[in-house]
Amino acid sequence: MGTRADIETLNEREKRVLELILHSYIATAEPVGSRTLARALNNRWSSATIRNIMADLEEQGFLFKAHVVAGRIPTGRAFRYYVNSLLIPKGPGKRELQALENLTRQRHPHVAGLMEDASRMLADLCKYTSIVVEPKVNTMLFKEIEFVKLSKNTVLVVFVTSSGMVHTRLVTTEEELDLDFLHGMKAYMNEKCEGLPFYSLKREIFEDLRRDREAFRMLMAKVVEALEGIMEGEGDREVYLEGASKMIGVPEFSDVSRLKELFQAFEKKEKLLRLLEKSLEEGGIHVIIGAESDLREMRHMSIITSTYKIDNSTNGVLGVIGPIRMNYSKIIPIVNGTAKAITEVLSGM
Repeated sequence: MGTRADIETLNEREKRVLELILHSYIATAEPVGSRTLARALNNRWSSATIRNIMADLEEQGFLFKAHVVAGRIPTGRAFRYYVNSLLIPKGPGKRELQALENLTRQRHPHVAGLMEDASRMLADLCKYTSIVVEPKVNTMLFKEIEFVKLSKNTVLVVFVTSSGMVHTRLVTTEEELDLDFLHGMKAYMNEKCEGLPFYSLKREIFEDLRRDREAFRMLMAKVVEALEGIMEGEGDREVYLEGASKMIGVPEFSDVSRLKELFQAFEKKEKLLRLLEKSLEEGGIHVIIGAESDLREMRHMSIITSTYKIDNSTNGVLGVIGPIRMNYSKIIPIVNGTAKAITEVLSGM
C-alpha cells in the first residue's frame, strides 16, 4: 500500500504529469500519451521532456504500458498517491445534497427500508455498485422480546433492537407453554433487559436460571440458544447490494472474463463482509484500491467506505464498489454524506 512517502519521492514536474495522467484516465479510461499531456500543458514542455518524466514514473511503479500502442495507464500505486494527496473533500454537489435531504426526510418505519433506500440512492448518484451492511447484532441494544406461539410445542422468539431491527428464531419446547406464561415472560424480560447490549443478555439470563420454576428455566435456556444462534451467524447479516448492472457499461469490464469475475466477487458475501470489517475497525472514510483488498476478484476494483452509527456503541458500514479509476474526489463526499444521513435518520427512529 502506498504511503505519504510516495508523494515526497516525486519532484514537482513528476507530480504535475502524474496528476494530469490520472485526471485524463479517470475521465476517458484510455492510455495517456505525451501529445495529450503537451496539449494540457499548453506546450510549455516538449514531448521529449514529458516522455522522460513518464519513463521515470513508470520505473517508480506509478505507470505501466498496457499495450504496444503509445500511452501509459496509472497503477494502483498511482491511485493510492492520488487518494492520499487529496485535500479534505468538499461536500456533495447540489444534486447529491438534494438526494441526501430526501433520504433524511422520508419516513422509514423499518431499518431495512432505510438500508434499501440508501443503497439505491448511492448506486444512482455514483453510477457504480453500492453496498450497505447492517451492524453486528452483538453490539446492538435490546429493546424488547416477543413470543409467538405457532403450535403446541413451537414458539417464534422475536428480538427487537433499539433501532428497530428484528431478529427471529424458532424454538421447540418439550412441554406446552400457555399464553399467560409467555406474556409474563415477555413483560419480565422487557422490563429487566431493555437497553442492554445483546452480548450481555446471555449473562443476565444465566443469572436468572437459578430460579426454581422448571418452565422458566427451560424457556430461558431456549432463549439463550436463540441468542447464540443470532450472534454466531455473522454471515447472515443483511447486505444490501444495488447497481451491479451499472458495471456492465464500464470500459474496464468490457472483457467478459473480467465481468464474470466481478459478479463472482459480489456473490462472495462472507469475503466482502470480512473486507469491510477492516473499515469498521478504522472508522470514518476508508479507501481500498485494487490489490490492497487481498481478494483476487477485487484486484481491478476499488471500494470507498464510510461508517454510520446506530448508537454510541454500534456501527455499520456502507460504500461504493467501482473501477480503480473512480473519481474519488466526487464519490468520497457522497459516501460520507450518505453515512451521516443514515446516522441522522437512525438517531431519530
